[in-house]
Amino acid sequence: MIKIISGEFKGRILKTPKNIRPILAQIKKSVFDILTSYLNDCLFLDLYAGSGAVGIEALSRGAKYCIFVEKDKRCLKVLSQNIINLDCQQRCYIIKADILKDLFWVEKTKKILYEKFNRENFDIIFIGAPYVERKKDIVVLANYSSPTIDIISNSDLLSSNGILVVQHSKKELIQAKKLICFRRQQYGETIVSFFKK
Repeated sequence: MIKIISGEFKGRILKTPKNIRPILAQIKKSVFDILTSYLNDCLFLDLYAGSGAVGIEALSRGAKYCIFVEKDKRCLKVLSQNIINLDCQQRCYIIKADILKDLFWVEKTKKILYEKFNRENFDIIFIGAPYVERKKDIVVLANYSSPTIDIISNSDLLSSNGILVVQHSKKELIQAKKLICFRRQQYGETIVSFFKK
């Protein structure tokens, strides 16, 4: 169970799927404390959304709209339930996609934003990719963040004054050729990196 920290839905409990690593409360609080001045009326993209804890926190704190992208069926079911329970369906959209393989999600997000807000990019993008993956019964370090950053950069999904937030393992080397890292916070084995154009 995850609790919403602040804003419109403060104190409400979000469901979480079993065996999914949710963002830790300490990390989520710190990230949103840093983002506070950027959240009001922002367009937010939550990639590898899981239960939606990050995007829903953004909505609670004043984001105008959030698009969630997730591939796991269990996560999608829980995410959908969380949104319905908070009655915020009008302020968000869920896309089922494998972020690195099913690139249709890029054009779909742009189309949604254009139809609703007459623009095609986001003010804040959050990447919360898995740290590890299973290959033939062996757990190995995943490397999803840098390829995802490349997709975002090449698709111009981040607005000119936008912020990209990447939560990743300290063992994962993050490369963002077209972006500048302006802040990095470490929480044990987790690092949160903040990028801008």
